Amino acid sequence: MTTTAFDSDNRVAITAVTGFLGSGKTRYINQLLQQPGMANTVVIVNEIGQLGIDQANWSFVQPSTILLEGGCLCCQMQGSMSATLQRLFTDALARTIPRFNRIIVETSGLADPSALRFTLHSDFFLKERFFYNGCICIVDAVNADKQGAYVEWSRQLVQADLVLLSRTDGVAADQALGVAQHVSTLTDAPAMSIPQFFANDNPLAMLSKLQLSPRPGAGFSNFLTGSLAGAIHTNRQGLAQDPAHNRTHPQPEPQSSLRPVQMHSAIRIVTIEFTEPLRRSVFNQALEAMLANLGATLIRAKALLRFIDDPGLYLFNIVHAQRYPAQRLRAAQEQDPTAMVLFLDGATPQARLPRAEDFYRL
Repeated sequence: MTTTAFDSDNRVAITAVTGFLGSGKTRYINQLLQQPGMANTVVIVNEIGQLGIDQANWSFVQPSTILLEGGCLCCQMQGSMSATLQRLFTDALARTIPRFNRIIVETSGLADPSALRFTLHSDFFLKERFFYNGCICIVDAVNADKQGAYVEWSRQLVQADLVLLSRTDGVAADQALGVAQHVSTLTDAPAMSIPQFFANDNPLAMLSKLQLSPRPGAGFSNFLTGSLAGAIHTNRQGLAQDPAHNRTHPQPEPQSSLRPVQMHSAIRIVTIEFTEPLRRSVFNQALEAMLANLGATLIRAKALLRFIDDPGLYLFNIVHAQRYPAQRLRAAQEQDPTAMVLFLDGATPQARLPRAEDFYRL
């Protein structure tokens, strides 16, 4: 039986938003939270690294945000996720927190989202009070060719019940279509661009129509043709389908186990903590030197920073050596952790990695 969002019972829908490092998950969720009807939403952020940079990014948008630190869902967080959901339920029941009617879990860029589905399936307390509303996978159209080489990228994709392409404005239409075609060989989930998702009259209705694959990653092919901005392409019933490509597929066999596979690429995670505000000019020069030194080794970097003589708290994002403009979040507080988290591939233990002092002096 297919499960859809907002069932007639009183259970709370939990939707996973996944995607590889720097794919644009937070930006998408931010846009989603601005939609009417999203006020009573809790966002759970699954953070990798020693400091919760992402929580500060959410604090100015969504006060009902909970941070899960210390690892990705598929490796360390199943117990923590279960405890977090139980606490949310009991606190809302006791009215110590406002009632909520949906939860969004933003997974880390290296997480296998099947862990969330497994947790909800195997925990009786949670099963009675929550239901898995599916997985939305964000795919970066600009960097998909680089990221597709990582096992995490494909593993997230095969768990998807809806695929959304980000940064489609940064590539030619034929390149975006090529990414969508490649995606369709790995998942039977419908695919569209993020602008197309929000161009719908009621984006929340799209979430209500998410249909869970009974066997995620079954390997169905769903080739897209024509404009990417056209109708949703899928071979699941209940969502729009291109009639020119209406194929009959064999029914998937029942999945023997929902337990996630716990394996990662050899991606090295480095956290640099800053105890004092930085001088902006020195930081910028040190950052350029770091980018030149690390080169293609750097997959992703994000930083939460304070600067001398500036009251703001700033978020920096770098994806495959492309540096995006800094985002001022709000006035900085003394207790705000400031740090940079680097995700490196190919960095040997002997490699000279950046240190905090590099950003205080040249």
